[in-house]
Amino acid sequence: MENTEELLQAEAHLKRAEVALETAMHDEDAAPVAEKEALTDVREAMEEIQEAEHHKHEIHFTVDAEPHNTDKRELTPNQIIRKYGGKDPATHYLVQIKGKDKISYEGRGDEEIKMHDGMHFQVVSKGPTPVSDEKGTAAFISGLAALGYSPQVLNNMPDHIFFNYPVEVGRFNGQTVRLGFVVPPDFPTIPPGGPHVSPHIQPIHIQGDLPHPHGGVHQSNDFRQVGGDWQYWSRPCPDWAERKKTVASYMAHIWRLWETQ
Repeated sequence: MENTEELLQAEAHLKRAEVALETAMHDEDAAPVAEKEALTDVREAMEEIQEAEHHKHEIHFTVDAEPHNTDKRELTPNQIIRKYGGKDPATHYLVQIKGKDKISYEGRGDEEIKMHDGMHFQVVSKGPTPVSDEKGTAAFISGLAALGYSPQVLNNMPDHIFFNYPVEVGRFNGQTVRLGFVVPPDFPTIPPGGPHVSPHIQPIHIQGDLPHPHGGVHQSNDFRQVGGDWQYWSRPCPDWAERKKTVASYMAHIWRLWETQ
């Protein structure tokens, strides 16, 4: 209802702006500035309509009781688990909650779900997660490989890894960048501080007093041996102590950084 009201208001704004523009264009006594202001008002009203149309078509749903939205009409369980649940599809499956009923997508991770408003999902563990002896870079690389990435290690710098990252959300959706991470030796107890990104996405702005995505963006030389321009985003995972300490959970943090560009 709220989105419909926004659209109606935007359309009414456009009609008023068009009338004002028409009047200014045919009024010989109207100053050029009046015509320019009317044209600007028309453009602003059209932008309001586009924004309202976008919101109107957003689908709202929950994952583990957390609200999310998407403009996609179909998502797979694995996409929901990874992007919205912050879990690893290799160790989890999706359940849809419909009143008292539950629909399990175990073993159907690539099956497309037709999305609509008000859907509720729960991410369920397939069982106890095996305890791994891997730590540091080895653990991080294994986790990335399980998510479908192809990480590489810098020569003579075994704690520096990088890989191609297709951006799937936000205003850079559809682009492929390179991400680099300096992995602490005691990962997963401590995660990387933030991503190194190539090419430059944001202007360099080392002060941290600006909110994401603008503040805390530094020039980076850590990955210069692979070529290209790199920058470091100081974006530590804010709730690592409360998260399940996995690579999938950390990459969900990275995914949200791109979503909020």
